[in-house]
Amino acid sequence: MVRFIKPLVVVCFFCFVLSVKAGIPVGSWRTHFCYNDVSQVVTTDDAIYAVANGKLFSVTTEGAITIHTTLTGLNGFDVAFIGWSDSESTLVIVYSDGNIDFLSETGINNLPDFRDKSMTADKTVYNLRVDGQYAFISTGVGLLLVDIERKEISDSYKPLIDSQPYTVLDTVYDAVMIRDSIYLMTPRGVFAGNTANNLLDPSQWSKIQFLANKTPVSAVCYEDQLYVLTSDGICCFWTGTAWISILTDSKAQKLLKDNQFLYVCASNKGYIINADQTSSIILQSAYGIAFHSQDTLFYVASGSNGLLKMRQQNGLYVQEAAYVPNGPSQVFAWNAFVKDGVFYSTTGSRWGDRNYINGDILRFDGETWTGLKGKDSLYYKTGVPFMDLMNLAIDPDDDGHFFITSWGEGLYEFRDSVFYTLHNQYNSSLVTMLPGRFCRVDGATFDNSGNLWVLNSTYGLSVVSDTTLWVLKPDGSWIKLYYEDMPAAPTWGSILFTSTGQVWCNSVRGASYGIFVLDQNNTTLDTSDDDTRWFSTFTDQDGSLLSPFTFNCMAEDLNGSIWIGTNLGPIIAANTSNIFNSSYTFTRVKIPRNDGTNTADYLLKDIRINCIAIDGANRKWLGTAGNGLYLLSSDGTETIHRFTTENSPLPSDYILSITVHPETGEVFAGTSSGLVSYRSDATEGEEDYQAIRVFPNPVRPGYAGKITVTGLKENTQVRITDLNGNLLAAGTSLGGQFGWSGLNQQGTRVASGVYLVFCASEDGTEYQTCKFMIVN
Repeated sequence: MVRFIKPLVVVCFFCFVLSVKAGIPVGSWRTHFCYNDVSQVVTTDDAIYAVANGKLFSVTTEGAITIHTTLTGLNGFDVAFIGWSDSESTLVIVYSDGNIDFLSETGINNLPDFRDKSMTADKTVYNLRVDGQYAFISTGVGLLLVDIERKEISDSYKPLIDSQPYTVLDTVYDAVMIRDSIYLMTPRGVFAGNTANNLLDPSQWSKIQFLANKTPVSAVCYEDQLYVLTSDGICCFWTGTAWISILTDSKAQKLLKDNQFLYVCASNKGYIINADQTSSIILQSAYGIAFHSQDTLFYVASGSNGLLKMRQQNGLYVQEAAYVPNGPSQVFAWNAFVKDGVFYSTTGSRWGDRNYINGDILRFDGETWTGLKGKDSLYYKTGVPFMDLMNLAIDPDDDGHFFITSWGEGLYEFRDSVFYTLHNQYNSSLVTMLPGRFCRVDGATFDNSGNLWVLNSTYGLSVVSDTTLWVLKPDGSWIKLYYEDMPAAPTWGSILFTSTGQVWCNSVRGASYGIFVLDQNNTTLDTSDDDTRWFSTFTDQDGSLLSPFTFNCMAEDLNGSIWIGTNLGPIIAANTSNIFNSSYTFTRVKIPRNDGTNTADYLLKDIRINCIAIDGANRKWLGTAGNGLYLLSSDGTETIHRFTTENSPLPSDYILSITVHPETGEVFAGTSSGLVSYRSDATEGEEDYQAIRVFPNPVRPGYAGKITVTGLKENTQVRITDLNGNLLAAGTSLGGQFGWSGLNQQGTRVASGVYLVFCASEDGTEYQTCKFMIVN
């Protein structure tokens, strides 16, 4: 029988916890987007808005930064363009999928018409220009004229390029209004249409002379003149009879203007065009420039340098501040884990070949993101770019000693958190798949003896190296582990040491894909008595033979079963002590249809599983390639949550990595468009009740999340009562955590006061109490 402490006994301690570890409420999301590549900026009366990596943020003139996401009301994930309407006091936000938001003091209004319109034509958005009440959106299907006041698409224009046969030009790169005419920049040149005519008729547009063999891509109206930038960086203006070139920079990409100035933006320079058509350089690396008339300052979107605030002083432009919202340095969180309460992830990605992602180690302590110190100097120390990082292995006995694998450069070693050496084909037993930067290493993992195991993909070079599996001993020597049935393969992925002492390795794809299982029989690094088995096909519980062609991930659950993520869905290896038996079978979860037919469907059949994580309640988090994120019950038969871009802040349904914080239950999902996290209701169970706490505490007015008790042992029996002993909630913890809505049994919020939490272990031998306060 479970034993509880009676309500009238003295409570052992009083938990008023405002710890950083409490984090966000259970059931809540937060975003962790990368803002290190600022590409656009516009100024308003009281704020400066900028876009970095497709994400929106703003800065007040005092320097306060606000990030804007779907959590704050936006209706899209990838911002393509922004523009400010002075007359409507509205920020127009156009997303890459054609969705449109209008942000003003009254809130956010959405216009999804263009995004939702079904068509097979190219709906690419090429540019946005705002002119008073109207927004001109240039697309692959013509020019959209958007009425900002009415928040509707009022017209759509396409010019006629050939009447014999009748041919309409769809693609418009940019558009600008000058007095009573609209000018379109297209692949076929510049077209003009007078608004007094019916411009819905393509024949009402006329082509005007343009520079020979040049393509106009960007245009503005400045002091009633048409300025155009070509695809090869020539800036010119139209006199009405001729084009006059005023600037040539092959790296020039944008032509911008505000109420004061005209700008040309290049990847290596930012120019201000003066009234006499001469130019002056404001800054190196300018992707967007805007002048804020209130404080007479320039704001420059300067790529990796951030959003810069600059003042003109004695003919020079002086930087006063730089703004970058705190976040990870890269978009891709490829391979992640939590150690000592800190989240770590490598930045990289690969399929077969590398993807050329700049290297860093993302580190998040619950509040602040930091990166790998000294990463910018690694190129000069090694002579090769630091990129496409696969995984991180931290020495269990020394946090300052760690290794980073890469998909081309080899294995980086750090000592005292400082780069020590790069192990590759030139100074170690590791080999390169092809001559050059093809030393592909992944799966770095320490064993209990302090040896570092790695996988070195060697497909095609078996004559040079007859093994994939290498071990770096603490003394710096390399040990080859050769197994005849472990094939050479181009994309070996990870190494999993199981609770039973087995070693599992996955070959992700290519000519030899599958799972390799090794049992060392308690003789570490002695291969003479090892048992091994290679699986490229699987027999399930129904006798069906499965032949997946991708094996993306492996995870061991709390029962010792191995969940394998494949292109055919998840495959499970239970009772792995029998894995070497020739009759061994795998299992697939069956979901009953409950339609009277007594049939069932296999769980996520034919859905590619990219990553799997196990939470403290032995539930399974599965990330897919295009179908979002799933939370399954411990046996996989119940889908507790399915998160997608349609019903959550996930910026993409393509999930790269999943990591569960064992102490807080926060689930980090790395996607192809950035990292977000969700505070789940399960944590790992504690060994005792010393870390028990309640959050938030006190529970303040307006709080709508769950009141959470954490720091519990697994399967703790929990009761919550008021001071009079009236029972308000009871249940069993999910791992080490229990949540309560704050409502009584009648479904109404309880009154202000102090409330008691009674906790007892599953066998009733240990118990603890604490209390918390609710303030209404």
